[in-house]
Amino acid sequence: MLSKKNNGITLVALVITIVILLILAGISISTLTNTGIFQKAKDAKKKSEEATKKEQSLLYGYEDELSKYTSNDRWDGKVNKPELMTGMTAIKFTEPTGNTKDTEGKEEKVSDSSKNDWYNYSDKKWANAKTEDGSMWVWIPRYAYKINKSNQTFDVVFLVGTTDNYYDADGKLQIAKRQTSETDVPDATKDYVVHPAFTNETSINYTNGGWKKELAGIWVSKFEAGFVDKSTFDADKEKYSSSVYYTQTYGWTPANKNEDSRNYLNGIYGSNATKITYPTFQGDKYSMNYINHSDAFSISRALTEENNVYGLESSLTDSHLIKNSEWGAVAYLGQSQYGLNGINISINNLNTNNSGEYVYAKTGYAAQINDASAVTSTADVYKWTEKGGTAASCTGTIYGIYDMSGGTWERTAAIVNNGHESLDIYGKEMMDALNNGKSSAYVTVYPTGETKDQSLDDASKSNYAANTKIYGDAIREISTDGIGELLWYQDYSYFVCAEGPFFIRGGIYWESKGAGLFYFSRAAGRSSFSIGFRSVLVSQ
Repeated sequence: MLSKKNNGITLVALVITIVILLILAGISISTLTNTGIFQKAKDAKKKSEEATKKEQSLLYGYEDELSKYTSNDRWDGKVNKPELMTGMTAIKFTEPTGNTKDTEGKEEKVSDSSKNDWYNYSDKKWANAKTEDGSMWVWIPRYAYKINKSNQTFDVVFLVGTTDNYYDADGKLQIAKRQTSETDVPDATKDYVVHPAFTNETSINYTNGGWKKELAGIWVSKFEAGFVDKSTFDADKEKYSSSVYYTQTYGWTPANKNEDSRNYLNGIYGSNATKITYPTFQGDKYSMNYINHSDAFSISRALTEENNVYGLESSLTDSHLIKNSEWGAVAYLGQSQYGLNGINISINNLNTNNSGEYVYAKTGYAAQINDASAVTSTADVYKWTEKGGTAASCTGTIYGIYDMSGGTWERTAAIVNNGHESLDIYGKEMMDALNNGKSSAYVTVYPTGETKDQSLDDASKSNYAANTKIYGDAIREISTDGIGELLWYQDYSYFVCAEGPFFIRGGIYWESKGAGLFYFSRAAGRSSFSIGFRSVLVSQ
């Protein structure tokens, strides 16, 4: 009969077996480490990711190249034809002849949009369209520009289709300059430069705020975002409520209110479980304030979501918060021979409750005198449909874009990624849209030069000095420093930094001559009574 110890493994044998296994495991790990298999695996993953990125960029390039051969379909002989998308209707106006009701400009639906008589950029008659909710949009065609610093204007040439080609004064086809690498920056004081808002910048990491493909043009909202009328909202709350929820419903509230802040004219929506109302982009609406940077970004992206009020389709149209590049595209065209061309834009200086505690700014108004201080009554300003009101349009005509000087400050999808907690608290959706912390098609990241021991203004100056390459955004090319009245037309400049890492543009109703097309400033990103936004539409 066998002994009991032979019926199983002994303790000594077990220990020896474990030791041998550990030795073998150690040899295997050492072999893998010494031969660099782990590192090779990491390198392979990195190469795979880079190949995917290169493949995507190459695909976009093929699409862009193909578009060059079909670009004539987009070109009307002078400028790229507006790309009307589902939900959009072409409109035109009669120019106002005075400041009374019977002399106001009148809107007219264009019966045949295939005819180009509804726009004429040489006459400062930019193409306008309306979505199903009544919001208005203005077409900014693809162009190249040259800077005239002596008279603070831009010389603009419109580009053919999605190419970099333009016709010179003699009718000869020429090629405008553009950026070809992250280090190669064209000089718009010497050459015509393709505006980056229209360019495919996938290969240079969206350095200047470019797009995922070459664009024939973009649609910019004619007015800054406004609240729909309370009666309209109350009649069908579901229709006008988006799928986007407020992430922050409090901010600087009126002293006599103990409520979550938002617009008090439309009623209180409640707590964080409240959906954001679809903005409307029309004249004579209360500016959409009390919304933080992240939520302005999210609601702008949601304009094309299913069952939106605009009639837009996500498969055909992209919507997003305006970037600095797109703001610059409007500003440069507005100060060219196709716009104000050396005349300063008028401020919208209206706040119907001018207590200083909260803001009821209204869209589409203009000051009655230059460098005007704030007013509280619509009787003291011109309406956008009146002759005097067109001074607040970037064309000086009823066909231009309004509220780019005054009204509320406007948030843009542009930041300095300096690590400040405000970025994640008030700009989460924007931060999630970055490309590994760098610029993406939807958010532009500016370089950081600030140090922790600097004052706010010194940090602004340091970041401004670090920004040596980004162009087309109406910042570096038309200013001399990050602080002060150092922009064209003495517009204010306060470059992003520290606890103010988010860009805001245009100025606010009380800033008189300091507001304007070229104004830029810093903000913490939090919900505020004094900051609104505007959106952009792009053909998919």
